[in-house]
Amino acid sequence: FFFLMIRRPPRSTQSRSSAASDVYKRQAFNILNFLGLKPVNVSSLHQKEDYYDQLINHFDPQDIRKFRQRYYVVDDFYNPKLQRVFLYICGEGECTGIRNQFTLQLAQRLEAKVVALEHRYYGVSQPFGEANLSLENLRYLTAEQALEDLASFLQFVKTTKEFNVNEKSRWITIGGSYPGALSAWFRYKYPHLTVGALGSSAVVNPIVDFTAFDEQIKLSARKSGQWCFDAIKELNSRVESTLFNDSKGAKALREQFGAHGLTNTEFLWFFSDIFVELIQYGARRELCNALKDQSHDVRLEWLSKNYQRVIRPQDYGTYFLANETYDHERNGRQWMYQQCSQFGWMQTAPIDDRTSMRSKLVNLDFYRRVCKLAYGEGIWPNIEEFNYQFGATRLEVTKLILTNGDEDPWKWAGVRSSRSKGIYAYEIVCDDCAHCVDSVSYTHLTLPTIYSV
Repeated sequence: FFFLMIRRPPRSTQSRSSAASDVYKRQAFNILNFLGLKPVNVSSLHQKEDYYDQLINHFDPQDIRKFRQRYYVVDDFYNPKLQRVFLYICGEGECTGIRNQFTLQLAQRLEAKVVALEHRYYGVSQPFGEANLSLENLRYLTAEQALEDLASFLQFVKTTKEFNVNEKSRWITIGGSYPGALSAWFRYKYPHLTVGALGSSAVVNPIVDFTAFDEQIKLSARKSGQWCFDAIKELNSRVESTLFNDSKGAKALREQFGAHGLTNTEFLWFFSDIFVELIQYGARRELCNALKDQSHDVRLEWLSKNYQRVIRPQDYGTYFLANETYDHERNGRQWMYQQCSQFGWMQTAPIDDRTSMRSKLVNLDFYRRVCKLAYGEGIWPNIEEFNYQFGATRLEVTKLILTNGDEDPWKWAGVRSSRSKGIYAYEIVCDDCAHCVDSVSYTHLTLPTIYSV
């Protein structure tokens, strides 16, 4: 029902020419007009919160241990005659309800039910309750287990009368970033359970040495002007010099940014991510405007007052990542474990110094040390095995829509071209079009150009 609205443009029009761009613009906004999306007042929705008894280990038939996995249901727009269901996939953080505007607007337009499942090991969905997050307890934190969770939960909804969903119901998975990848992988692994999938900024390609990330930060910053990237590069360089050559200045930096527990290299990791996160989440123009024609000290002051919007310094300290204490609001230890054990995405400086803004000390040896100190010996991703299993950018599925913002560095871990008949890949071009920009609300965008690449 949803994919009839998206038609793949003819092969002859798939280029970056201005004529093609106009074609895609008309196509995109014809789609949006057809959808007739309207903002949803989330606070007025009747969200049901409940728990599902989920297997801890789906891959051992002798292991029948279960845990309580939280889920949410929104029925406000549901028309049972149509049997349309969106499975919104929650990711690497506590899931506190169904609040994604785009998903809710689609549900409102298409009279669909929305269900959401909290990811295992995040929020209150803990396989071992409030026991510690030891390495032994974390061993069931894998993408494969998470996909099985979704499949099991989907079947539970279909077979439980109170949901008013039958075996003929039509399901679409929706997710952004890592959940976007889960949405794509779910479509690949369980094509019989859904009629399609949507992945916004879906990072389907695990990469260990992710130098392309910083290369995109440069390209995105340069949309404001070369001076913006130069300012970012200079800030990182001067901070590195201060940390290693000026003990008094290094102490003042840690105090200014509330990063007392970080080593010098951990601080460089944290500091470079301030720029990364601001650009990644659509604040590139704000960041560049704040840095323009300012002194080093003024730039540092602005950063020290604004970094809290996107990151916390403690999440970059191995002392914190190694802490096994459970807290339902905590996700740093779990997510870094997933990176260290399966996905990689270690953001390192490109070889070409002209495209690098972060310190070359934040390299693979540094990340190996982080993984070792936080989780012990032998924890390092085997991405070849994982990508062999799930296909990476060679994913072959049908009825899968993948979108990326043109300023998003994560797009280099995703699918950026419609290479098969069943995958529709789109890039959204506008100022500050960054990570998961389309999954918030299409109504908030100001006429971006959308084109298939």
